[in-house]
Amino acid sequence: MYTIIERRTANQARVQEALELAQTEFFPAIQAGDGFVGFYLVPDGDLFTAIVVWENKAKADAFDPTYRAWTKKLDEFGHKVESENQGDTVVALEPPR
Repeated sequence: MYTIIERRTANQARVQEALELAQTEFFPAIQAGDGFVGFYLVPDGDLFTAIVVWENKAKADAFDPTYRAWTKKLDEFGHKVESENQGDTVVALEPPR
């Protein structure tokens, strides 16, 4: 698996607007992405952490133009990037089956 983690300080005045737009534009696109495993958005006050998991780097890279178009919109909403990390997932735990 390949994971991308992006942290942004949110412009609170536009959080709801961004979430509504994500529901109609970004979420359907990422869910349809080849190799998509999961997306998680975790707020901690004004800091929002987005975690995106793909089957592998090649599939993440294939989605990157769509991802960058979405993050440009987040920039326009005033949600400031604090950090971005990405790489092969070293440990992934799931409940025993």
